[in-house]
Amino acid sequence: MIEDLKNKFDEDGYVVVRDLLKASDVEFYREVVKDAIRERKQFDERELKDKSVYEQSFVQCQNLWEDNETIRELSFNQEIGEIAAYLLGNKPIRIWHDQALVKEAGGRETDPHHDQPYWPIKENNTITAWIPLCKVDEINGQLGFYPGSHKVDERRFIDIFSGKVDEEDFLKQAKIEFSPINYQNMDIGDVSFHHGLTFHRAKPNLSKVDRIVHTVIFFADGCTRGNDQFHFSVDRSGIKVGEEIKSDVTPLAYPIDKLPDRPKTTISDEFLAYKMLGLLPKD
Repeated sequence: MIEDLKNKFDEDGYVVVRDLLKASDVEFYREVVKDAIRERKQFDERELKDKSVYEQSFVQCQNLWEDNETIRELSFNQEIGEIAAYLLGNKPIRIWHDQALVKEAGGRETDPHHDQPYWPIKENNTITAWIPLCKVDEINGQLGFYPGSHKVDERRFIDIFSGKVDEEDFLKQAKIEFSPINYQNMDIGDVSFHHGLTFHRAKPNLSKVDRIVHTVIFFADGCTRGNDQFHFSVDRSGIKVGEEIKSDVTPLAYPIDKLPDRPKTTISDEFLAYKMLGLLPKD
């Protein structure tokens, strides 16, 4: 079965593993993540309509594994890590960061993009585990992939931060002449994995309940910093261009015998705005 997953991942750039986690465990994690988000966002009293277009796609809280040991258990879950490592070629993997992605009730679509251009990682050995903490369907923010789009093997920066992405412009930039989007219905316990170069998007949340998802981004151990593009995962620990990405901010995620400690590397005032928005831990 796992060989079939690898073949599909290599061909399509994504796979969905059904019933990977116990539903009861996921329901428990959901409440923990909700509490963690509430703590992070306690000073953000804006309504959905008052947020930026980007923020109307989802509420984002990164490095939750630092705040909460229970969330750390989820982010460093060895069943998830084993599959992610296998899909990347049986390499030990490190965490780039985890994050909660909450598409609020009434939240807009997530514009099409792929992730790799947002990360200053030279190599393309990256993968994201997308862990829904509730049932996800066509009504509440369903995730969809462009099958095989990772094979272009070229990083295309799609600006999803400043406004709605023009569909025709996206297809041109992504070099996707035509590719049907494969949307995924996912139940509690299912986990999807997608390559850092796989283009994807998500539908709006038309329901009256927030769609809560926890994601974990992994990269193969030994990857290096490829450019000076700012990112807290490397800038926080002072990793320079050309250096191996290896610090307590990005610890080994699989295989491990015990959970990593919270990073000793402090979060400087350089990241104050991110901390105040609840994007990063405050301490």
